[in-house]
Amino acid sequence: IVTGRGAEFLERMKMEKRIGRQVGDITEGAALHINNMKLEGLLTSVAAELPSLQEKGVWLVAPTANDPRDKIRLAWRINTSTPYINTKLVKTEELPQSWKDLLGLRWKGKMSLGEPNIGGSVYQTIVVLMDNRVWDEEYMRSLYRQNLRFFSGDAEELSALARGEIHLSVRVVDGTAARFVQEGATIQAIDMKEGVVVTTGSVGAIAGAPNPNAARVFLNWIFSPEGQTVTGRAQGNKMVRKDVPDFRPKGVQTPLSNPLVTDLDQLERATQLFREKWFDKVVG
Repeated sequence: IVTGRGAEFLERMKMEKRIGRQVGDITEGAALHINNMKLEGLLTSVAAELPSLQEKGVWLVAPTANDPRDKIRLAWRINTSTPYINTKLVKTEELPQSWKDLLGLRWKGKMSLGEPNIGGSVYQTIVVLMDNRVWDEEYMRSLYRQNLRFFSGDAEELSALARGEIHLSVRVVDGTAARFVQEGATIQAIDMKEGVVVTTGSVGAIAGAPNPNAARVFLNWIFSPEGQTVTGRAQGNKMVRKDVPDFRPKGVQTPLSNPLVTDLDQLERATQLFREKWFDKVVG
């Protein structure tokens, strides 16, 4: 397993393709990055060759639902991006109920956010919130005036939250938060009345991979009851099959009263809007 950031892998995979020396067999990550790899022609569809994907009536989210035409980007786990608080520092009566609550004076200098131009899931969360008109330009300006601390990844940000260096993280993904809760961190997910962002972790088979048959065996297993159970339990995730449990610990689960589901076409359109109209204009 080779770990790293999606943007870095995109450039690495492009270079490997140019010289004809692909190293990886599959890739996994945020929907935005996997989709970028697909658009660059770096991935190939194997969905029709996976027996587990032919099962009916077992999916909370069908693996091909977000890419029904090409069936290249396969959804294998469900992610929720929502604010988290340190329960030792924030009382129950102080919990924010709305995204607008984060603009209050009590939160100034006490919040954090992942770097939008580094983390794909941060970028995606902001795009979806803006496209659904939960955030807008003025909201972003006001949020940045709250003296946010910025972090290069969810794990670093959650470490600071667990240590009490900040009181609230504006958004982190439940899969990463689950590991901290399992290790005893006093953090808790907050459900926001306007909605929280729900997306899927994606996997794809790399075109020209050195071990294409092994890639198919592994991907087939990932979508089987055993694979979904093993990986879901190990990572503390909610998976796409409905015949396996929700493995997220209690502090990470939210009612999801108003889920803002990421649609691929919506994401592409909103991402372009974000790049052209919002990001440079608001945050530089």
